[in-house]
Amino acid sequence: EYAPSIVDQATSLTGGSPFLIQALCHNLVMHMARQRRQLVTMDDLELVRQEFMQPQDHTFAHMMEMLKGISNKVAGTLARLALQQPDGQVSWAELCAALTNVAPESLRTSLRTLTEQDILTQPTTDRWRFTSVLFQQWLAVNALIAS
Repeated sequence: EYAPSIVDQATSLTGGSPFLIQALCHNLVMHMARQRRQLVTMDDLELVRQEFMQPQDHTFAHMMEMLKGISNKVAGTLARLALQQPDGQVSWAELCAALTNVAPESLRTSLRTLTEQDILTQPTTDRWRFTSVLFQQWLAVNALIAS
């Protein structure tokens, strides 16, 4: 049993990715079985979200394989900057200020590639956010650990 708000939050976290929805729901079912409860709360969903933040979690391995070259640095930087924004969106100016050693043309190319791979979305001109909040948060946490 769950409230519609749980479904909305799960969809937001996963960006609607069938793979991530399945992984999140599987972990949620396992969590609820361990708790011996049937009513899913936001606290349960938050605990399961936190489980995904572990560096050894391989859920995002396929996404990490797409982050080649400069895209890895761009995605990691965008993930960290997005943590500071209530809507998770990062502007072109913020990216340029944070990535001073990346040529603007290379940055645009990387952003276009990440968008084409459905890792990022571009809600408005010169603003980007991660399609999956869960991946954005994982990348931000684990990029900080690796630094």
